Amino acid sequence: MQQIKRIPGISFVAQKARLFLHNYKYRKPLLRIKKTKEMIIQRHINSPEIPIVVAFIIQYIPSWNKLKPIYDRLTEDSGFRVILLCVPSFFNEARIDKTVCNTQENDTFIYFKKQGYECIDAFIDGKWFDLESCQPDFVFHSRPYNHFMPMPYTSSELSKYTLLCNVLYGAAITSNGQDVTLNDDYFKDVFCYFAFDKFEMKFYQERFRVGIKKGIQKCYNYGVTGLEQVLMAKSKRKNNKFKKTVIWTPRWSTDPHIGGSNFFRYRKTIEKLIDKYNDVLFIIRPHPLMFGNFITTGEMTEQEVFGFKDYCNNKDNVVLDEKKEYVATFWQSDFLISDASSIVPEYYVTNKPIIYCNSKADFIYIDYALELFKHSYVVNDAEELVKAFELLYNDNDFKRVEREKSIIDIFGNIEESSKRIVSVLKTEVKQYKSKV
Repeated sequence: MQQIKRIPGISFVAQKARLFLHNYKYRKPLLRIKKTKEMIIQRHINSPEIPIVVAFIIQYIPSWNKLKPIYDRLTEDSGFRVILLCVPSFFNEARIDKTVCNTQENDTFIYFKKQGYECIDAFIDGKWFDLESCQPDFVFHSRPYNHFMPMPYTSSELSKYTLLCNVLYGAAITSNGQDVTLNDDYFKDVFCYFAFDKFEMKFYQERFRVGIKKGIQKCYNYGVTGLEQVLMAKSKRKNNKFKKTVIWTPRWSTDPHIGGSNFFRYRKTIEKLIDKYNDVLFIIRPHPLMFGNFITTGEMTEQEVFGFKDYCNNKDNVVLDEKKEYVATFWQSDFLISDASSIVPEYYVTNKPIIYCNSKADFIYIDYALELFKHSYVVNDAEELVKAFELLYNDNDFKRVEREKSIIDIFGNIEESSKRIVSVLKTEVKQYKSKV
């Protein structure tokens, strides 16, 4: 039993009750993980020659760059068999009944097929694919939200027969975001989480301390695979004739806790810069949920969204980028203008400058994010945004040298991340096989 720590202002009885409820909440999920692990151990004891089976359940395509380095290493290793299961992205809407599927085509499956991947359509002939029949040892989701998933692929269902692993679909730069992404509903069922850095690992170990202390759940700070993929995709060739290429990535919500979007605050400023600088290509890449969310909240009408898209399409120096993947765009650009976003650390490792737009949201920034901001151009209003833009337009990136030095200090050996994750998976199964 976990030792009770005295909390000032709360009675000992209340603290004891609080700890009991915490332990009870995770009792069933932890027992399920433990039982599943024992079953997998026995399977490998009985058949030591079988490969380690790892499945990726992909629905949110923009997060594939976090999993691709792991996938690539696994497919190159004869000791593994890899499964790529594609769930339709239109299932993202929580209002859709998670036990059925409508008649839309599986856009995720179509996308990966066109990219040349060997993959499985998750919804065939009116039924969800039976993943359990493949006997996966480990499963990675593309993001940790059960309410977006069909019931058979939710964490509680999967953990009955496989060990869930996770690399977050995006790095949090605020504790607000961390609190949302590392949610109890999903991670209570996770066997192994690969954290972004040592601070996130500490946060995770504290939040899921019961499973960690019992050795049922595990956590390693090897989760910078998104940054690894950015470096792997490096390209020096620019594919346009503009003097500068700038990316603008406004956040999806203005909610003061998880949002901080500056879209409405800086839209007119960006439009003025577009008109003034005809020799600059502006790539506007809003969060995939942004327009839909603004319609839902009433902050924009459908007509206003169409109007903004028409504006972008009618400008010779504007591209509205709604593609699924974005890493190649990083290397084609010269600098980034961004709200709070997981894109910030990914772009940072290119050593290209970032104009970071502060918001009125009450964010508590994580330690490594504060380090990023020291070597970025932080702005608080439209005037500062224009000033920073003009500075970088004129090649006055005076923070470049220090930024380059900071990348290794902050993120360490990025290229080894996926290798270390694969090693963890392999070590677990080697332990199983060693019991023969």
